[in-house]
Amino acid sequence: MNQVNNNMARDINILLIDDSDVDNFINKAIISKEDNISQITTMTSGREALTYLSGIIDKTEAYPDIIFLDIKMPGMSGFEFLDEYVNFPDTLTDHCKIYILSSSMDSLDSEKGKEYIMVKKQLTKPLAHHIIGDLLNED
Repeated sequence: MNQVNNNMARDINILLIDDSDVDNFINKAIISKEDNISQITTMTSGREALTYLSGIIDKTEAYPDIIFLDIKMPGMSGFEFLDEYVNFPDTLTDHCKIYILSSSMDSLDSEKGKEYIMVKKQLTKPLAHHIIGDLLNED
């Protein structure tokens, strides 16, 4: 499933990667309340997201500024996604912030997430509106 919303204000592109359509729907609704989001794209698998990102690798204006990544997904886990994502050009991976999502705050997931330089933080899902605002105001 791939949904794109182009009706927002300014220019922050968000990519949600979660195998749950319900979680994607809820998180997209929460994120879309922010007035500085220009696009929200949802993917339901890590493989689908890698294919999408590969297709826009030369379109830096379309490349996401933030990726919210579910860790526990069938087929390709969030960590397996990250293992492949690190091979993307540094100009893109340095630009994009990744926040890993989990339905529980598993300390093992949190520790493993710290191994990836582009992962900024682990968040519990569903996302909360005040959390999104704080993340968007960071650096």
